[in-house]
Amino acid sequence: MGYITHRGFECSEPIQMKRFGSLVKFYDEKNRVYSINTPPSSVKSITIIEGKCYLNIDCDWNIKDRLKKCAEIAHPEIVELKDIPFELFWKHCSVPKDVKLCEYAKSKNKKVKKYIKVYNEGKEITGYVQITNDSIICANIRPVLSITKYDKNKYQFGFKFLLGAGIKLVQLGGKPPSIRRPWEWDNVDFNTLTMPLYNSLSVKTPSMSVVNVQHSSINVTVKNKDFKKAMTQFHANAGCTAWDNSIKIVGKNRVSQGSTAIASIEPYRDNKTICWKTVSIHSSRPKKQTELKVDPHVGDKRDNDTLDNSCGHDVISDNQTKRQCT
Repeated sequence: MGYITHRGFECSEPIQMKRFGSLVKFYDEKNRVYSINTPPSSVKSITIIEGKCYLNIDCDWNIKDRLKKCAEIAHPEIVELKDIPFELFWKHCSVPKDVKLCEYAKSKNKKVKKYIKVYNEGKEITGYVQITNDSIICANIRPVLSITKYDKNKYQFGFKFLLGAGIKLVQLGGKPPSIRRPWEWDNVDFNTLTMPLYNSLSVKTPSMSVVNVQHSSINVTVKNKDFKKAMTQFHANAGCTAWDNSIKIVGKNRVSQGSTAIASIEPYRDNKTICWKTVSIHSSRPKKQTELKVDPHVGDKRDNDTLDNSCGHDVISDNQTKRQCT
């Protein structure tokens, strides 16, 4: 019943080994495959190529001592090592510095897919999220000893890691997807101002008019009633004063007074208030206001032009005009 709770994410001690061809696997006192839980680590890279998932973890830990215990268990049982002292074997045994995993992402017939099991807060979320670079995970890994014969009576020994029970996802890398219309806050943690699986949150604004620019801060007006109502509710849920319609511009983007802007903004706490800063912003150029100058003689000139354009030089009769134009 304990397995239901830890789902295989349980650290134990290696007690025995079993050899399967060129691989040596290790088992604990309950005859279960020995596995190790990595500490929270950053994903350096994750790619799927030809049905295989390659996962490289930037893991800061001392794995060598644990692998040495496995080597001590395996050494007296491996026939190829019967005449080789343990210290000499361990000196030349390859021990990985990084955790690199390879797992089949789908079967050979390409019909039945085999996903890497992913968990978050004790719940399985396999298939619901895609792990990205810079995500923070804890992986359950199984160390195995590989034996490779490369010449007559010459062997090469080295440890490698296989994926065990799966992966615990702590946090996804990158920025979260923006909350858009209708701006609902059901998934927002107002204590930390974050979304599930992220350490921040982002809100996509409707069109806003920039009414004032002061240093790196702008004041805006918003006509969208739903957005204004949602922002009022956001600040109320966080127990803070209402939004003052100001946004801090982060980065090289500059906005001019009188322009229209659309932005993705994220909140942060400043004392007991909530402020907003830009993740990205796009603005249009402010419209140029031109004054229409009225000439008091325009009407008279237009009448004179009508006469002048009738082909004559002076005011003449209609018959004369027709003959000249002909």
